[in-house]
Parts: sequence; C-alpha cells; structure tokens
Amino acid sequence: MIYNWSENNREPRDTMTDPLYDLYFSGQLIEDQELAQVRLKVGKIFGADEAMLDRLFSGKPVRIKAGVHQDSAVKYRVAFRDAGALVEIRPAGGESQTQTTPKRAQADGDNLALLPPNTGSLIDCAPKVPAAIIPDISDLVLDPAGTAIDTSSPPPPSPIDTGSVTVAPAHSGTLEDCQIPVQPAVIGDISNLHLKEDGSTA
Repeated sequence: MIYNWSENNREPRDTMTDPLYDLYFSGQLIEDQELAQVRLKVGKIFGADEAMLDRLFSGKPVRIKAGVHQDSAVKYRVAFRDAGALVEIRPAGGESQTQTTPKRAQADGDNLALLPPNTGSLIDCAPKVPAAIIPDISDLVLDPAGTAIDTSSPPPPSPIDTGSVTVAPAHSGTLEDCQIPVQPAVIGDISNLHLKEDGSTA
C-alpha cells in the first residue's frame, strides 16, 4: 500500500482537550531486521525517494509528524513497525530540547500521511517470551508401532458369589417386573361441560 506525501496534513492542535504528540525517527530498527530491507519497505509505504530515505536513516532524530493525537501516533508507530523500524513518540512542543536535525529534514518528515483506519497491529507492544530450553533427548529410543507399553500380568478376576442366582429356561418369563409403574393423570371435574349438536347455534 502506498501512502501519498501531501502538504498541510498537520492535525489541528487543541490544547484544551486531548494531549498532542510529536513523532521522531532516527533510523532505529527492530531486532534482527536488515537495514536494506527496512529502507525498501519504508520507501514503498511512504513513497519516499532515496534523498528522503537518507535523511530518515541518518541516525539523527527526524520529526516525521508534529501535533498528532494518540490514535494517529499509534498508527504511525504501527506503520513503521510493519516496515521493521521504530519511532519515538514525544509530547508535542518539546522541539527546543530535542532539535538535533536540519529544519529541511523535519519539514519533509511532517508531510507523512496517516495510515488507513483498522490497519496494522500492536505486535511490537507484546512482551518478548524467551523460548523454552529443550532437554537432551538423544538417548531416547522409540519402540516400533504396536509395541505393548505394559507387559505385566493382568490381575486375577474378582470372586463373585453366584450360589443364589438361578437361570430361567430359554424363551420364558417377561420383563413386566422391571416396568416402572406410571400413575394415571388426574382428570379434573368436567361435569359442567355440554356438547353441542351439529348445526346448533350458540
């Protein structure tokens, strides 16, 4: 997806409501990312030429956006994260304390366009979990398929007293004694009801 570079895309400052932020980029990469690949991705995302990329990856903080709300700042951070880079979010108005780059580079950076809504992710905010160490299993040997795991003798059968049990002849007897008795439902008094003959009127 290409993001157009446009003029006058600075968000209006409203000091009476939500706080505003400035975004700076100094060429910092996410761990295990290659500089050449990140430069290529950033150039494609923001439509930047080589001169602009040289300024963005100069190693010095470049303000890429000024006076944005928190939602917009997060969108920029996610866009750079997807490209393999990191941006720094600072409270707006701190230029005098962090001004270390040429004004021309900052002016160009201010023209970055916002990401479309509902894009990106927050994977860069997820904590890193170290991989679990796998113990040495080189001495383990697998048995062939179908090998019995338990080869011990089965326990003897439990003694059951059947001296009082008798067997009925084949095809004799019923299961009526196993039937669960059902109590008939109680019918209410309907003596005051009368049937009308066909053709009669109410």
